[in-house]
Amino acid sequence: MRSLKNLKISESIQSKKLVFEENSYDKFDTISIYFGFSVLAVTSLLFLKDLTFSRNNSLEYLILTCLLIFSLYVLYCKFTEKHLKQITFTIHKEEAKKRILEYGKKHHYRVSKISGNLIFLNEPSDIYSPGKEYEQTTIVFFKDNAILYTFIKEGSRSNFPVLFSKYLTKMDFKEILHSDYIEPVKRTTYFNSFFMDYNHCGDMV
Repeated sequence: MRSLKNLKISESIQSKKLVFEENSYDKFDTISIYFGFSVLAVTSLLFLKDLTFSRNNSLEYLILTCLLIFSLYVLYCKFTEKHLKQITFTIHKEEAKKRILEYGKKHHYRVSKISGNLIFLNEPSDIYSPGKEYEQTTIVFFKDNAILYTFIKEGSRSNFPVLFSKYLTKMDFKEILHSDYIEPVKRTTYFNSFFMDYNHCGDMV
């Protein structure tokens, strides 16, 4: 898991932003990502500026446009990485915490730092790196009627921002924290489900 030295829970909740002591590697890594993708974005923009769209260069135009959009999106994700997003709920705070923990266990997260107002959900992020397990962490803070959350990731070469999986997790959180949420029935396999339904129908007859 990525280092979050002296993470201040109350200050993070109040400011809606992660408050902790960054080490020198994290600072250098952040600067490197900003610099690298800023250069890529500017380079793509300059090439696009000198390029007149036509059928002959449509593929080149598309590639440069995608590079520009991707670079800007990476910069945005890195810039907002420490900002906490909020999801409100009407259920009790302890019930919300229970549902988040059950969600973590169900999806095989390594759950850690369980306290009154904070939970870490960790999952592997770089399975091809030998010698050390790198993780992506979903950080969840709890308020009386809301959770504040964000995603950070560590890697063997760089702490790249989380780009897409966070949107699926956001949808999951909204679903499980809804007051009408019902835990789905767990079925081990398709065949087990079929025979369970068949036996149930037989009992009714």
